[in-house]
Amino acid sequence: MKNRYVIIYIICCLAMMTLMSCERDHLYYQTVSRDKVQFDIDWSKTNFAPDSKGYNEDNKLNGVTILAFDSATHKLVTELPPDANWQSPVVRLAPGTYDMILINDSREELPSIRFDMESPFEEFSAYTHADTIYTDQPEYLAVSAVRNVSFHPEKTEYYHDIPEGYYRDYIAQKISTVQKAVTKRINVKVYVKGMNYCKGMQRSYITGLAKSVNLVTRQPSKEEAVYGFNLVNREFRNSDYTEAVLTESFNCFGFNEHKIGSDDKFELTINFVLVDNSIHTVEADVTDQFEQWYEEHRVDIDLDLDLDIDVDIEVELPPTVEDPEETGGFAPETVPWNDIVQDIIL
Repeated sequence: MKNRYVIIYIICCLAMMTLMSCERDHLYYQTVSRDKVQFDIDWSKTNFAPDSKGYNEDNKLNGVTILAFDSATHKLVTELPPDANWQSPVVRLAPGTYDMILINDSREELPSIRFDMESPFEEFSAYTHADTIYTDQPEYLAVSAVRNVSFHPEKTEYYHDIPEGYYRDYIAQKISTVQKAVTKRINVKVYVKGMNYCKGMQRSYITGLAKSVNLVTRQPSKEEAVYGFNLVNREFRNSDYTEAVLTESFNCFGFNEHKIGSDDKFELTINFVLVDNSIHTVEADVTDQFEQWYEEHRVDIDLDLDLDIDVDIEVELPPTVEDPEETGGFAPETVPWNDIVQDIIL
């Protein structure tokens, strides 16, 4: 009997030692629902860079809009709201692989540009916002395209202790991209003799420029539009105000390279309103200037540099006399002058 109690005592002691040696693990876990991708965007080749020739403090960059396309179907999946962090925005999407287009600002801040939201990724383009062949200038547009950005399915990771950075965002990858302009700047300069015969200007036009531009390839379309602009920046060149220089600069989507060396022309049309209220129209073939510019900048175009195109012509207006007894009748509508005042050397 005594031995039996001893055996029971030993068993109890062993059981107590076993229970005391057991320590319950505290299990923590971390769930990463979706990967995040951070973009490192280089704006140095655009007019948004403070050291660029086209920088304007009144036209600062307000953000970046990202358009995400399904890499398999090539269809637009989502348009992410403009991110004010335009240098390093963080993107979070459902699991999958995407192609992306990044543009400056929001579409609402680019009212003169129309985007075809139904187009597949490779054909996605920006269009001049016009119901006719005549169009106004688009806003400055800089873009980049990135292919095959993957977001992995959600996953759960288990830890015995809370890991460092448990509550931080998880950046799966960082992608660098360079924004480049798809708009070109046209600088028109007209040297006018007989400026004293001109009372105002009507709208001027130039043909041969692209109606749209592909945002993935950055190639201007073969389809053309007639761009309208107001040639009203006036600077007199002599003391009797008979000679002046008229200037205007405007954005366009450039021109397709197929025009160079073809029979297609670039034509500039300028409408002067003379002092007798007649319209004097000057039509100038400026194809040679565009072709010369293309030959001089062919290498720069391949490098996607932000380039201006200068168009210069000379005009002499016919002598016209204003009728001092004219009291009524039709007076053509004109655009107000913007006079540039400089000292005239006599």
